[in-house]
Amino acid sequence: MKIERITAHRLRECEISMEKWTHFTKWKASEDWIEDEDFGKKWISPTCICYNPTDGLVYVGLTALDRDIFYTFDPATDSWTSLNYPGERDRYGSKIHQGLEVDDEGRVYAGVATLGDADIWPKATGGPIFRYDPRTGEYEFLCIPIEHDYVQGFVMDRRRGIIYGDTFPGRKMFRYDIGSDSARVLTMLGDVSTEHLALDADGGAWHTYELMQWAGRYPLLRYDPDRDEIDFTNVDLPDVSPGNKGSNQMDTALLTADGTLYVGTAAGALVRVDHRGPEVTATYLGKPFVAPRMKGLIEGPDGLIYGVSGGDYDTHFFTYDRETGLFNNLGPIQDTRDGTRCWLAHHMCMVDAKTFIVAESDNHFRASFLFKVELD
Repeated sequence: MKIERITAHRLRECEISMEKWTHFTKWKASEDWIEDEDFGKKWISPTCICYNPTDGLVYVGLTALDRDIFYTFDPATDSWTSLNYPGERDRYGSKIHQGLEVDDEGRVYAGVATLGDADIWPKATGGPIFRYDPRTGEYEFLCIPIEHDYVQGFVMDRRRGIIYGDTFPGRKMFRYDIGSDSARVLTMLGDVSTEHLALDADGGAWHTYELMQWAGRYPLLRYDPDRDEIDFTNVDLPDVSPGNKGSNQMDTALLTADGTLYVGTAAGALVRVDHRGPEVTATYLGKPFVAPRMKGLIEGPDGLIYGVSGGDYDTHFFTYDRETGLFNNLGPIQDTRDGTRCWLAHHMCMVDAKTFIVAESDNHFRASFLFKVELD
């Protein structure tokens, strides 16, 4: 198996100078983002994506300070379409960060996040969970789970009709029951990177939490919906970058068809997590690249795990063979026509067995792209 071609697909053109970036780091308020001509009106990042088999489109959640944050990308025609998200609802609802889910009817669920920090919290409404129906083009705003806070990420338990999420700037974990349209806080998380949650085969929802702040520990917690209780496990994910605080937090997760839960860490390690024994275990499987981050784990029809890893233009597409325990680096994520490279791979979805879409995010010097990866 090898990469046949990779193509970068631009939605907007925006160049950010080093001078502008340096100036940005000295801004004093979240409002400065919104008011700036480049960051506020042009700069974007595709932060999460999902493939909808009912219409063959990839749904794209963007970071965009003009609040035009929801698009589709057609992998057959390489075309973008805005879904006209009603951004006038909230000045600070500027992204869909992690968490696009498609239900059995083809409707798309998402949560709205923000780039605003603690200085906007008192005046912000908070981020809603919404449902979008592609057949009608209608939005249904279901709930703001936590007033003032925004939905940084979520996972959906389709069988139970529950969405679990986490929030920013406040860092809490919540449960939203779709049928009763009710939400409640499950726990605060401490100073964690509210980035990704995981769902196991028994319906348990996983996150990391801060323990002993001075020690910089981030063990796993598991919420059990049957008992309506949280187990603070005191089990840390393997730390392959000691001294780099938070590098063993959860960066992505995958529940495979056989019920095994895999987690990618912020340092770029792959870990198998199991709760069915007498104790929770987190087994280190390997770190395929020197660069940090691991996003977008997907189980292919061939049984391999596909993923993207790396940052700072050193991003790679890889597979992991669960039978042999071997990683295979399929190559860097860069356009095979002109060499355009991906700054940071933030999410990935699979269109078919040979076609994957990678969302590039957080490029400091230009608007980020989607990369279509086609295998031979």
